Amino acid sequence: MDIRQLRYFITIAQEQKITSAAKKLHMAQPPLSRQLKQLEDELGVVLFDRNKKKQMTLTYEGTVFLKRAKEILHRFEDAVIEVQELKDEVAGTLAVGSTIYCAALMLEKVTQIKESYPHLTFHIWENEPATLLELLESRQIDAAVTTTMIKSHTVQFKQLDDIPCVLVLSKEAGYPCGDTIKMEDIPSFPLILLRPVNGKGVYNQVMNEFHRLKLEPRIVCECHDSATLLSLVSSGFGASILPVTMIPVHMRNHVHTVKIENNPFIMTPAVMWRTDSYLPKPAQQFLDLF
Repeated sequence: MDIRQLRYFITIAQEQKITSAAKKLHMAQPPLSRQLKQLEDELGVVLFDRNKKKQMTLTYEGTVFLKRAKEILHRFEDAVIEVQELKDEVAGTLAVGSTIYCAALMLEKVTQIKESYPHLTFHIWENEPATLLELLESRQIDAAVTTTMIKSHTVQFKQLDDIPCVLVLSKEAGYPCGDTIKMEDIPSFPLILLRPVNGKGVYNQVMNEFHRLKLEPRIVCECHDSATLLSLVSSGFGASILPVTMIPVHMRNHVHTVKIENNPFIMTPAVMWRTDSYLPKPAQQFLDLF
């Protein structure tokens, strides 16, 4: 038994079909089937139920072995990374994620890392907090910046400074506004609200506060994509209420940010990372920036 066979077995378990697993592993189906049979013969157990025509499902023995096989493969991969990083140069891949509200904050740190370590490559995800946690636990990303801290025994959080939300307007739209604004005056503006898939976050805060104050906001657009929303705001389509850190540096000359008096919209971000495995140097460098 070797690491290669463990990787084959894990891939078959994930794909649930020999043909799909072979394609993913860039190999022919017959050799993969032989490798699986050799593994089962060595272990003396059947790992998959082959009676189902459409897919291969794990037997009880297969389920137990899958858990341990993943642990062994992860430890092996950690060992390879750790030894390779004994070299002085920080290289390799940094895989990080963020929620839709923390994207600009995360990208600011990624840019700093890129300037210091030009040989790094990056994998970047934007998703909901629960999905980011799953990506962390499955080792698809090394760290994430989020707005919701979800309990997990394999993930650690560091809470960051509170970030106020502001009213964001296009400078070219000619909206009459000073440096501050009262909540009661916000409904006079056409609003574009960023609405994540789960409907939570700043969107919920904004709608709840309007309801509490018995105000009727003039919502002209609900947007599910941060880049699209920022483009709409910059073009003068409407105003928005956003965390100040969500506005990219390159857009700050084109929009006007207005502080909200007695601001009820505060975001508390946090950075999270795995604690049950080796943390690659690029991820360590990323976390050190917070």
